[in-house]
Amino acid sequence: MNPFVASRSQFPALQLKDASGRPAIYFDGPGGTQAPQSVIAAMNQHLVHRLSNTHGAFATSRATDETIHQARAAMADFLNAPAPENIAFGANMTSLTFHVSRSIGRDLKPGDEIILTRLDHDANVAPWLALEEKGVKIKFLDFHPEDCTLAYEELENLLSAKTKLVAVGYASNAVGT
Repeated sequence: MNPFVASRSQFPALQLKDASGRPAIYFDGPGGTQAPQSVIAAMNQHLVHRLSNTHGAFATSRATDETIHQARAAMADFLNAPAPENIAFGANMTSLTFHVSRSIGRDLKPGDEIILTRLDHDANVAPWLALEEKGVKIKFLDFHPEDCTLAYEELENLLSAKTKLVAVGYASNAVGT
């Protein structure tokens, strides 16, 4: 069997049909990705047996803490991070980036610069644009429209002594990379 077909069978939502009876196709889902059955089962187990506040003295709280620790350890291993404590989870990319931008923004001064790309999702643009209110200058690295790759050859010209952050995504859901 084709590995893509086999993989697709693991995702219950991909078994849905459209009004014409054809399989559903999801081209872009930044607000929520289709989950495979194994993830649905794990989430169900957590909701039924472990759902509680963290750092409590009771069994479900300790189980929740252990789930979070295991998830951080797995992600640290996957990303080759130095330690699980270097991994943070949040509600979504937008809220996490707003938290990071506000934290970094406390140390930025008027005239400091941030470089973004025009291919990035708004979750990596809006949080940094909010810093313009305190005088931070936002610059954009363009892209090549013919193949939607970043114009890295322009990056050196954008960098300056005032550049404090280059927030460039590796992939763009706008173009399917």
